[in-house]
Amino acid sequence: MFKFGEKVNRWVEELVKLLPKNSKVLDLGCGMGASSMFLSEKGFEVTCIDKDKGNIEHIKKNYPEINAINRDILDFDFPEKEYDLVLAVNLLHFFNFEDVKLLIDKIIKSLKKNGLIYMQVFSKNNPYKEFPHLFDKKELEEFFAKNKILELEEFSKKESHPPRGEHEHRIIRALVRKKY
Repeated sequence: MFKFGEKVNRWVEELVKLLPKNSKVLDLGCGMGASSMFLSEKGFEVTCIDKDKGNIEHIKKNYPEINAINRDILDFDFPEKEYDLVLAVNLLHFFNFEDVKLLIDKIIKSLKKNGLIYMQVFSKNNPYKEFPHLFDKKELEEFFAKNKILELEEFSKKESHPPRGEHEHRIIRALVRKKY
């Protein structure tokens, strides 16, 4: 059975260079936790959240030092100014616009000054339109207007997993630094 988060996101590997030692990281919708595990191995204090109980049990069993939480992120109590990095990779397009706006506000508040958010979301140019919310660059620029957008890029990614088999997505990735 296919599970999200079985591989470390290639951009997460690059983010390590931007983080201070002993950084605190929050991985939202972590799936099987490959990125969380990678960051933990690099010495970061990691909290990860996923609503799939099996994913969280897998992480707890293999990486007990990770604070793995089985919860829907809408029900997570985001602490203020806690994290140096928040990951939201291939997650927010599963939420409606109102929840996306709420979550982005909570994520920003949970970042320390100069903290980073790294996200990947499906673009409005994605061939599959059944997701509750698809994004465009302008919208992301508006969400992060009070912060510094370090990278904002749209690209195509080929994947192969059930139920679609081989297919392609249009994805926007954003790296944003909290200014205040």
